[in-house]
Amino acid sequence: MIINCMPRSVLSQEEADLLRELSSEEIVDLEKMSDAESFYEKVEAVIPPFRYKAEDLMPMKNLKWVQSFSAGVNTHPLSYLKENEIVLTNTRGVHAPQMTDHIMGMILAFSRDFLPAIRHQKERRWSHEYRLTELRGKELLIVGAGSIGQLLAKKAKAFDMTVVGLKRTPEELQDFDQVLPLEHMLSAMETADYIVILAPLTKDTRGMVGEEAFQRMKKEAVLINLGRGPLVEEEALIRALAEGRIRGAGLDVFHKEPLPEESPLWDLENVLLTPHLGGFSDGTNRRAVELMAENIKRFRQGEKLQNVVDLHLGY
Repeated sequence: MIINCMPRSVLSQEEADLLRELSSEEIVDLEKMSDAESFYEKVEAVIPPFRYKAEDLMPMKNLKWVQSFSAGVNTHPLSYLKENEIVLTNTRGVHAPQMTDHIMGMILAFSRDFLPAIRHQKERRWSHEYRLTELRGKELLIVGAGSIGQLLAKKAKAFDMTVVGLKRTPEELQDFDQVLPLEHMLSAMETADYIVILAPLTKDTRGMVGEEAFQRMKKEAVLINLGRGPLVEEEALIRALAEGRIRGAGLDVFHKEPLPEESPLWDLENVLLTPHLGGFSDGTNRRAVELMAENIKRFRQGEKLQNVVDLHLGY
């Protein structure tokens, strides 16, 4: 038996029905995992909510597979899954089109100085006091050159940007001028005009962009984070922005979400904020449903699943 515990606000009834249709599987929709109490022993696979605990899985003695609805898996009980040899898969790849659109939108907003332009429009102020730049020849550093980073590189190349990628295991990649090991991050930041954070959140990457990183960045550099909030030391970022040590930041993820009302980020004029919506679009759920349906078919046929997470690495 497969149970689906994604909230209806994310995966609609129509989409859940489509998953059943495409997978030819009788999936049981539940509001929470504890609603499966009367048939725990029958549960073989779970599509869990975004946040849950190992205790939610413990009664399911025959559980073999967890299918995450998101690409990031830092909210999953990885240690429990590893200890009990439960396979975890994610939806890596389905978020790439909209996330890369979102990132390019932020890059263009800084390149053409849309933030002050929007403020001046509200003030009915006609001004030519803008820092207007071109993307042609500008250097884009992608920290985390996975599937999203690779599509971003393709889009950046359409603007004639120079693209440098950072990857745990560097390799030659299409649309990248250079791919470096992740440990070269600080030196790579010294020449970048736009720095995009797309790395997974693990114990090794938490706080990877801190005070030293901001000291190394160019004064005209823009930091964009669509990975996870804790990848960046928020207090160090706020200081760098407030002191004008970098040009600005585009942020879709934060240490605490929703972003607290008292956060200085709300009031900084060189910050573009979006409320963790970079991964959503009118096409996201369809791609996710199709991927999960394919995995369900593979699960039933005993074939290798797509997007298996390395539980030792955490992504």
